[in-house]
Amino acid sequence: MKLWGIVAALLSGALLAVSRDTGQFGWLVLVAPVPLLVYAVRAPKAWPVFGLALIAGLMGEAGPVWFYGRVLPLIYGLAVYQALVFALAVLFMRGLYRRISPAVAVLGFAAMTAAIEYLYGLVSPNGSFGALGYAMVDVVPLLQTASLAGIAGLSFLAAIIPAGLAVLCLRPRDVTALAVWALPVVAALVYGFWQLAQPSGLSLRIALLSDDRYAGRIYDHPEAGPEISAAFTAQIAQATAQKPAAIVIPEKMLATGTQLTSDSVIVAGLDGPVKGGRLNIAALYEGANVRLYLKKRMVPGLEAEYVRGHAELITPIDGQRVGIAICKDMDFASDLRLYGKRDVALMLVPAWDFDRDAYLHGRMAVVRSVENGFSLARSASQGLMTLNDSKGRIIAEKRTVKGPSMLVGDLPMGSGHTLYSRIGDLFAQGGLALWLGLLGLLIWRPKTAVSKSTLA
Repeated sequence: MKLWGIVAALLSGALLAVSRDTGQFGWLVLVAPVPLLVYAVRAPKAWPVFGLALIAGLMGEAGPVWFYGRVLPLIYGLAVYQALVFALAVLFMRGLYRRISPAVAVLGFAAMTAAIEYLYGLVSPNGSFGALGYAMVDVVPLLQTASLAGIAGLSFLAAIIPAGLAVLCLRPRDVTALAVWALPVVAALVYGFWQLAQPSGLSLRIALLSDDRYAGRIYDHPEAGPEISAAFTAQIAQATAQKPAAIVIPEKMLATGTQLTSDSVIVAGLDGPVKGGRLNIAALYEGANVRLYLKKRMVPGLEAEYVRGHAELITPIDGQRVGIAICKDMDFASDLRLYGKRDVALMLVPAWDFDRDAYLHGRMAVVRSVENGFSLARSASQGLMTLNDSKGRIIAEKRTVKGPSMLVGDLPMGSGHTLYSRIGDLFAQGGLALWLGLLGLLIWRPKTAVSKSTLA
């Protein structure tokens, strides 16, 4: 049994490492915990289960540690926290399985996962970063659940499916345990395919520009401002020939005060000093009129000197309501829901990634699209230039390089409203109440001997 436990933990950990927080093989998160959970509910003692689950959880954080370990040391602490929460959730499922019922155990594992993530997101300077549900971004039918329940709904699905499969392996004839996870998953799939079958809205042509040679250069070399401005002026001229409605230039690419002109609307990332700190701006150029959006959410440890913004910016483009945000702002569901409430059809987002995390961070922004019913045009330095519709489908995508990069595509507009943008985190709050109720039941229920039939 001990050897099987070690094998199960290593197998689950390896699958989590290539699925959770990487996005490339996100669907594997739906089966990754199964070997460990099968072992956990049958193991005679809890402490070995906790240790093995902690190891598997730490393995599952390999992606973020690889992406950010060199530039954001706090990622190591976050990885330990995530692994600890995973291990406690495994123990919680084990306790419910052995002392209450397998069906309740399946539900409890999913409820705890979604509830802890919700609580963490309320206080974290990184928003919902690290949520299990982001692994679901390429499972497009299930991704539509975000328009109803937000990232908590995706995390719930990503937890209840492997928990249900684990119990199914042990108790294939337990109809109640099967129904408690199969019914919501089937409902989510039916809703998802229905959503994807809805007709697309009017399309706008969008041009995304980038050039990794200039990523962050304006910060260390402000004298390079004219050179960078000239390079992007040339790119803008090339893009304008394709008659886009809007052009997006990455975060912190140009110096504050830069003047740009085009027949198209331009959104450009500007960076520059100000008394008492620095400004990270998305400048909206509409002919001779220039409006400024100030970044709200800063990267902990890297952007402490920047002055935070507190307001949204919305503009009409060809009759569509279009919102502006910058990079890390997209990690915070509550901030982007402010745009969803105002029926924004498209978000234009300058961004700057860390190269290795391009897929992960870009796909987090995609979830915000589905949550709020808007399409997204995100132009990043050292990352991906991405156009996706309001259902999370990638319309066009291109990796940036150390040289001029351009991506032009016709992007269908979103409808600009969803249930989630109206009710907010009601589902997550319900999951929190369910988890606390089950936790209280587990604590106060007298401990009894576990029958062999339950563990079979």
